[in-house]
Amino acid sequence: MNEPVTAPGLPGAHEPVATGAVPTETRQRMRDGTELLLRTWLPDPLRFPDPLGTVLLVHGLAEHSGRYAHVAAVLCALGLRVRAYDHRGHGASGGPRMVVPHPGSYLDDLAEIYDAAVRQWNELPFVLGHSMGGLIAARFATARVRPIRALILSSPALALRLSNTMLTMHRVLLALLPHIRVPNPIDARMLSHNAEVARAYRTDPLVQGTISASVLETFIRGMPQALADAPRLEAPMLMLVGGADQVVDPEGSRIFFDSAPKDLSTMVWFDTGYHEIFNEAEPLRSEVFAALSDWLLRRLGAQPRP
Repeated sequence: MNEPVTAPGLPGAHEPVATGAVPTETRQRMRDGTELLLRTWLPDPLRFPDPLGTVLLVHGLAEHSGRYAHVAAVLCALGLRVRAYDHRGHGASGGPRMVVPHPGSYLDDLAEIYDAAVRQWNELPFVLGHSMGGLIAARFATARVRPIRALILSSPALALRLSNTMLTMHRVLLALLPHIRVPNPIDARMLSHNAEVARAYRTDPLVQGTISASVLETFIRGMPQALADAPRLEAPMLMLVGGADQVVDPEGSRIFFDSAPKDLSTMVWFDTGYHEIFNEAEPLRSEVFAALSDWLLRRLGAQPRP
């Protein structure tokens, strides 16, 4: 499909890895010494003695990979293993909270996570990114940092609604105090139509309540570069976009999609969807997972054992 669709520490090769909703947690040390927390889920070995592929899951700003157990469960049910990690300065990973050494740090970390996963499983992974993770994943694919099997973007941060005042303040902080932390502007009420999602987000001790100019600069530099590089995409891509997103500007997804190769690109647009479409209220949430599952099944070409 090449048109938008509108819809209502690393485990060793022989170390056991948890299946189902509970992941195995390990740590991987980055080149600069920062340790990132990894979570790994495997599909049911009775149904899938040999997993049908690997998904690297890249989470969004201020959150952590532990919020994606339900997404991993859907992917595992399709026969896919899932590896997610907490960004540096996020969740249970190391590093100063909500600070990055340079604008390319998140991209470099994904490359190191990728290299370790390819060494372990000897296959090209799918890369799935949400929000900031979607920007990182889009940059990873379009800059051709590494070859991937396919790209999946959920509400990617490819455009933000930033006023001139906000941009001026950002430039001042970046020049003078790039690592000072200010309140995170994300309004939890705008994540999902499900009020419980907002409550859980606000009370989650691993969700960060601040942001720094160094982190925002990864968006300022990365978004225009991703849009400019969209024609360089070489892997199949699925975009899942909430049309009512107030956290990022969904228009960035339209621009990216329109610039990407048409024979590789699919976008499913959920008109009423808020930012966290994997956490939306029913029935929309089921529609999002159905779109994801249908697209993946067409690319896996294998069925689980009965």
